[in-house]
Amino acid sequence: MIEFLTDLQPISFPDEWYDANSEEHFWFEWRARIAGLLVRRIGLPVDRALRVLDIGCGTGITSRQFRRTTRWSCDGADLNMDALSRCDVGGGRILYYDILEKRQEFRDRYDVAILFDVIEHIEATQPFLEAALFHLKPGGVLLVNVPALMTLYGVYDTMAGHFRRYTRRTLAGEFASQNATVLDQTYWGFSMVPLLWLRKLVLRRQTDEARAIRTGFKPPSALAHSVLKGAMAFECAVLKRPPVGSSVMAAIRKNA
Repeated sequence: MIEFLTDLQPISFPDEWYDANSEEHFWFEWRARIAGLLVRRIGLPVDRALRVLDIGCGTGITSRQFRRTTRWSCDGADLNMDALSRCDVGGGRILYYDILEKRQEFRDRYDVAILFDVIEHIEATQPFLEAALFHLKPGGVLLVNVPALMTLYGVYDTMAGHFRRYTRRTLAGEFASQNATVLDQTYWGFSMVPLLWLRKLVLRRQTDEARAIRTGFKPPSALAHSVLKGAMAFECAVLKRPPVGSSVMAAIRKNA
């Protein structure tokens, strides 16, 4: 059941992106693998019942993935009613909640907060990041994932509502004035970079939002999906720290 903590707001986001989502999609699997590796590297305990807030939770895929590999208890917050109506975070609360409100009941409440593929959609990032950290306990960890490399920015990004893509340096720079410390960062999706160049080229004149999202995110066939999963498995086995990638993930600690 959705808990409405914020007045309903008009949100413009392509529902086709949620239609193309699934836990079996190679990109979601890949992102979950990288997150698991990052969590282990920074020593975040997976065998304790940490309290987690998945900000921009969408349909709850990220929370469910973490629930399968940890003992964490995940709440999800979003402002997209279409996504929340399909959301399952694995037993936690589902919140229609604008974190910029910084409700006192959530101050210093969570051990972990997740911002996976969210802040590229936020024009004014600093108040938003400050609000995300407000919800963390001192010493708590914010896990962030964003699309990488502005040279890959194209029509797909515009249609998906992205204001920017990042490098490790620019992502770390987002937290330079925050009460936080960057613990670790990594690129991932090295083998996806040429495909995203191709996507940028193919979609350069596309004006139909739904078609751009479907073409840009959904593999064209089961065979193509299998090939992409193979690329994921190979890269995860061989490239522990890619020099560049289609995404960048970071772990940020809220200072005491």
